[in-house]
This record gives sequence, structure tokens and C-alpha cells, in this order.
Amino acid sequence: MLRFGLPPSLGIERLVDQTRALRAALQAGLNQEVDVVVTRDYDALRQALLSGALDCAHAPPFVCAQVEPQGVPIIARVVRRGCSTYASAFVVQRPARVKLTPRTLRAAWVDPQSVAGHLLPKAHLRAKRHVVEHFFLSETFYGSYTAALQAVVDGAADVAGVHVIPGDAASLGMALEAHLQGATQLLEPIELTAEVPSDGVAARSDVDAPRLRRVLMGLPRALLSDVFQADAFEKATPHGYRPLYAIAPPEL
Repeated sequence: MLRFGLPPSLGIERLVDQTRALRAALQAGLNQEVDVVVTRDYDALRQALLSGALDCAHAPPFVCAQVEPQGVPIIARVVRRGCSTYASAFVVQRPARVKLTPRTLRAAWVDPQSVAGHLLPKAHLRAKRHVVEHFFLSETFYGSYTAALQAVVDGAADVAGVHVIPGDAASLGMALEAHLQGATQLLEPIELTAEVPSDGVAARSDVDAPRLRRVLMGLPRALLSDVFQADAFEKATPHGYRPLYAIAPPEL
């Protein structure tokens, strides 16, 4: 049986039907039994890949940067709106009445290892010479983009980070609506970060990588959108996640 992992950042509840559809599509394409598992957090996904508890997984960029140097190659990378890189947008309640000022905001993050939902925003502040450890009044990890964005909408937090394609004016609205219906009417960006490689699929060396990549690249467009929020997969470049080492080194 092939064990395929998914991160929880898209929201575990909304992935119930999607994981069933993904399992069926992978089983049909690979002609073998497949189990699709949503892990409790990003670190659990990383550990499962490294230990062999998972054979392959749709991994956030930072997890890709952690497992690739340890012998778990990235076989495919997500393409969204023709782009396989992305940035993070700091979003706040609309109309924006706040700025990124030290000790004034409560942050709602996705996961400690979420690139757009935590690491890139922190790297952005660090690049502006802020002391990030004391920048926010409070920082809370909500486990998914939906929950983090909802915290800002509800007033439980002041700012969150969400993925966006630089130079694509429509991509932020699409990302917000994908995670929280109606969010474009309630939230708006105040700053953008630098861009990094998008998420990918990591597969252990005993997996038939070319075959799995062909199946992933041939998935129906609706399934790509529902499960991966992607338009397509492309073949990943070896060691393509080195830019993320500047954010935080992979755990060895």
C-alpha cells in the first residue's frame, strides 16, 4: 500500500471528501492500494516522511527544504496560475487601520513551519531589521489558514499571513476565498514579502517517482484545485528549495 500524506493547513474538515477522491484517483492511476492521511501538523508530516510512516506527501515548502537534504527527494512542484513561486501577504481587517508597527499587533499564524503562514512574514520583518521575537503583542498558531484568517475577521487577532503570487492582482482574492468564503470583503493586504518556491510532493527513494509524478500531473483539474489548490504539477528541480535555507536551516 502507498501511504500518501497531506498537510492540515487547508483545514482537516474540508478535506474529508477530497481525500476520498484523491485516494480513488491515485489507486486508479498507480494500480495499487493507496491510503491518504492528513497529518496533525507540519512537523508530524516531516517526521512521517523521514521515518517511513509515509511513502510520499504533499509537503509545504519548508518541509520540502527539511527532508530533501536527508534523502527524500521532491519529485513534483505545484503550479498556480502559471507560477511555481509565491510570496506571503500580511492581511488585516478591511478597511486597514493598522501598520506593521512593533508591539501593536496580535498575530494569527498557521503553523510554526508554514512558509506563507508564518516563516516568510517573520523573515520579512527580520529583513527590515526588526527583532521578530518581540515584534508582536501575541502570536497564536491556529493550524490552518481558515482558522487563522477567521481569527482576524473575528477580532481575536490583528494580522495573518496568506500565500499570494507576486504581480498577479487576482491571486490574493482567490487565496482568501479558497480558505474562507467572503474573506475578500473583510480582509485586505498591508505588505508583501519576497517570493520562494511553492509546495511540492516529496517521495521516498523506494517509491516509483516517475510513475507517481505522471499520475499527479494527469489528475483532473477539479481534483487539483480542491486538494492542492493548484492548476498543475511540474517536475521539481533537484535542490530547488535552497532559497528557504535562509529562512531557517533544515533540521538534521
